[in-house]
Amino acid sequence: MVADLGLDGVELPIRPGFQVSAASLPHGLTELAGIFADHGLRIYSVASTLDEPVMAACAAVGVPVVRTMAPLSPNGFLDSDKLVRNQLDAALPLCERYGVQVGVQPHYDYYISDSLMLANLLADYDPRHVVAIWHAAHDALARKAPEHGLEMVWPRLGMVNLKNAYYRREPEDKAAKGGWQPFFCPGPDGMADWGRALRYLNGRGYSGVICLTAEYDGESDLQTLVRDDLSYARRLIEESR
Repeated sequence: MVADLGLDGVELPIRPGFQVSAASLPHGLTELAGIFADHGLRIYSVASTLDEPVMAACAAVGVPVVRTMAPLSPNGFLDSDKLVRNQLDAALPLCERYGVQVGVQPHYDYYISDSLMLANLLADYDPRHVVAIWHAAHDALARKAPEHGLEMVWPRLGMVNLKNAYYRREPEDKAAKGGWQPFFCPGPDGMADWGRALRYLNGRGYSGVICLTAEYDGESDLQTLVRDDLSYARRLIEESR
């Protein structure tokens, strides 16, 4: 399916309920990486925890990045920097041992939520070990211009995530929190301007991974949505050259 969609590879969640879980490491990841390779595909990153079994399994099959996010501390916003730094500091010896990077991505709500906050958090870390993952939708939800966010994280940019979203008012009922909530939508329809981001990346010679995260609220035909967004992104890349 992934090959038929026209993608080059995937980011793989290593989580309960997915094709590979922590309990199935390392065999599960080795087996799946082989299946992808048979179809000319790569696992470019995994979304998982920063512990040794994950890092070791990634190193064994050549997955270069473990993606994570930076949660806010239950003790308050100002304590969050300390919380996340403790987690990253604990992962650094594993990065050194296995040659696998940690990629940190912003996320709206109860996480470090935009590229400015992410750049400040990662400023003291060696980009050989810890890289920034710029996320189009979450920067847009935080009202950051794509050029500004990308400039902030450029010295340690390890991956670009293309997703889109906008805010819409939800009724307060059992199915929704109520109030203004993010709604994740196809690439042309949201607050994030993918074209501006891709023009900036092309202008600075970016040659790294661009991940189409393929998350949509109210999805009815995921494969069609992915095909359409992939075609849209590739057209924008050609126009940016």
